[in-house]
Amino acid sequence: MGANDDTVPSDGDEFAQDKHVKKTLLIDTITKECASSPHNILQKIHEAIGAGGKLEATVLSGGYTNYSYKVYVDNDDPELQVFAKLSFEYALWNPDKSAHYDLKRTENEYEIMKTISSKSPGSVVEPLALLDLKHEDQNMKLLVTAWSKADEQFCNQFIDGSVDPRIAQKLADTLATLHTINDFDPSFNETVKPCMENLFSGTMLPVSQAASKSENPKDRTEGYCKELGEEKILKIVNASIEDYHKRDCLIHSDSHAFNTLVEAKPSIDLLEEFGPNGNITLCDWEMAMAGPKGRDAGLALSFPIGCLIAHALNGQTEANESIEVFINGFIDAYLARMAEAGKSSEEVAAILRNVIGWSGWFQYLAFYILDVQMESFPVETEEKIGRLRDANGILGLKFLQLSYDTDYLSASAGIDDIRKKFDSLIDEEVTRGQDLFASFRRKKQPRKSSMLRASNRRLSDTEMLFLAAESVRRLSIAEDAKA
Repeated sequence: MGANDDTVPSDGDEFAQDKHVKKTLLIDTITKECASSPHNILQKIHEAIGAGGKLEATVLSGGYTNYSYKVYVDNDDPELQVFAKLSFEYALWNPDKSAHYDLKRTENEYEIMKTISSKSPGSVVEPLALLDLKHEDQNMKLLVTAWSKADEQFCNQFIDGSVDPRIAQKLADTLATLHTINDFDPSFNETVKPCMENLFSGTMLPVSQAASKSENPKDRTEGYCKELGEEKILKIVNASIEDYHKRDCLIHSDSHAFNTLVEAKPSIDLLEEFGPNGNITLCDWEMAMAGPKGRDAGLALSFPIGCLIAHALNGQTEANESIEVFINGFIDAYLARMAEAGKSSEEVAAILRNVIGWSGWFQYLAFYILDVQMESFPVETEEKIGRLRDANGILGLKFLQLSYDTDYLSASAGIDDIRKKFDSLIDEEVTRGQDLFASFRRKKQPRKSSMLRASNRRLSDTEMLFLAAESVRRLSIAEDAKA
């Protein structure tokens, strides 16, 4: 249903009817809020409506725990627009359909955005309102924020193989500003943890344990699990679970490349060109909490590292130069900010080690076990997708081992030694990808603009979680079939 489609869906289309009702509720609620809001942008929208304009809304993403909207006045003024997220009490990605999904998460999202937007106004948008809605005994929360000047998911640039070098410093600064807030509640937003804990205990742990005992490993990742053995695998996974519960600092907790918005490229055909300002916005703060020091930076690196391998499998080594500049620039800038905040060289080394572990966690759990985001990587054949998934799996395991196994790398290792090992593990998989491309005996294809950008598609976290839950369900069915 388009933004200007006021046709009520037929009775048979329950989902479309629900979308229509929620869109109408959203527009009516924001219209009323604009009439009394102290915020300049909402006041201007109220004036435009009074002058004959009409408020419209377009769904950007969602449907499983929320809908995200672009809300605007239909008078062609690009300044008169805001972002809105309507959150529900339930999560359609959760296999337990009776499970309650606490709306407190949206209140906390509003509060942390208010805090961090005042400290990083250029990279976190200002929240404007948090409103209560109710429809047919269903409670909802409506979060309204300023519209971001950055409007394209950062993942597109890694898919292109052409990354704006200005983003590394800006993203590092944003995360470091958050992580160096000293006065915070260690129990902040902790109700978001159970859904992630289920992925640890219900998926990552049993899958890894089973692979360590496999008689016939299906791929290199399972083979590495078997090589490590059950005792070592359990030690590594349990260490990552324990680490998840640390409360070192406030963290975004979901800071991957799909939740970072950047300035759109002037042309989807000219991959090397960037917008004039290099704008960046870190969005979707719903999972923010007090957590481990390296999680945010680690998640920010996971998709770029996967794209390094993907481009190698395509024979597009020139694409990797731009991604490598980002990875190195981001790590350098983030560690420098930690040192400036008073961290000792030993503490900075520990942070780097933790960053690598959380990158590995995402690559092993999300990309390999749950198979989410894999369709976004710039590889097109099933064979390459399978090889990329396996490469992410084994690299993720080695990153986890580097982080949590001091037999693999001494606890006394310094920053240079940790960085050297990290780089060598990436180089090993990239070189393997290049060698595989050479063995395919196929002509290198020209790099293409991201399909997500070309289709104006935005992949949301709720879609990822839904896909993850489906993966968990399939894994459970497969295990039951073996029994």
